[in-house]
Amino acid sequence: MLRRLVCVSELPWTRGSACLFCSVLLLVCMSAPARAETNIREVHQPPPYKWTKFVQVDGQPEPVPEEWVATPEGRFAHSIKIPNPVPKDSGYNRWMSAKDYFLHLCEKEAGEFIFKRAENVEGVLFMRPPQEPSDYDLMDRYKLEAPSFERLFQAYRADISRRGAMFVEPPTHKFVFYEEPAPGSSEFLRASDIDEKLARLNTVVRSPEPSSRYAITWRGVRRSHDREKGIAGTEIIVLDRQTNQVMGVLREFGITGQTRGTRDGIWWLNAGFCPRFAQRYKTLSSRQLYEFVSSVLTPRPRP
Repeated sequence: MLRRLVCVSELPWTRGSACLFCSVLLLVCMSAPARAETNIREVHQPPPYKWTKFVQVDGQPEPVPEEWVATPEGRFAHSIKIPNPVPKDSGYNRWMSAKDYFLHLCEKEAGEFIFKRAENVEGVLFMRPPQEPSDYDLMDRYKLEAPSFERLFQAYRADISRRGAMFVEPPTHKFVFYEEPAPGSSEFLRASDIDEKLARLNTVVRSPEPSSRYAITWRGVRRSHDREKGIAGTEIIVLDRQTNQVMGVLREFGITGQTRGTRDGIWWLNAGFCPRFAQRYKTLSSRQLYEFVSSVLTPRPRP
């Protein structure tokens, strides 16, 4: 498996710049794992993926690729109307470089938006858990819906006992249980009882309905000319299942396009963070996801 974490301040279009963006993201380089390689060796990639059909959805101003709404979970995620939707006009101008456009989207649209909080929450339902992306997926400009978010799940096996540890692993991740839809079924799985040494949940039970009142889902964000410039957006949404109220939205963008050895320089695993997130999260991990969710849904204190 290929692995390479490169921060945005290493990339050619940031060299020689004294901007705050480069200074902040230098922190990402300083904390990159020791196993990071200097380059990706040239690889033979499958033909590039193409979007051919688009669908208008309630949750976004731009039509989205039909692949994004090919599942019930995807259709639901893109049907959600949030209190602060992105505007139809992204502010794109044809004279913008990829870096300029990325920083513009980060400044004008990215952020953590909390509309309502809940306390003493024991567990959460992840309504749309991403699958583990392949290296080829992460080298393709269009294949993944939200590659700068989905890349996180390459570090986790595609099963509930591993994914659930992102929310239930003490001392920092403090929910008691985690739920998600059972694959190929209308039922749900609930996982609990953390094995801290192996970072997995030992107890998994099946039920016809989830027990958690609160849920998390995600969706890609389509902005004008974003992918052609190596930019991809994500919205992570926390909602109340009883009222269908959106309680919080995390909107972020990633940028790639300058990695040697891949087609068009695309390697989403080392995509750059927006500056406001790079200040807090120096390496790619589940910390950002957990901290946002737990800032909306405060876990119940453990005995």
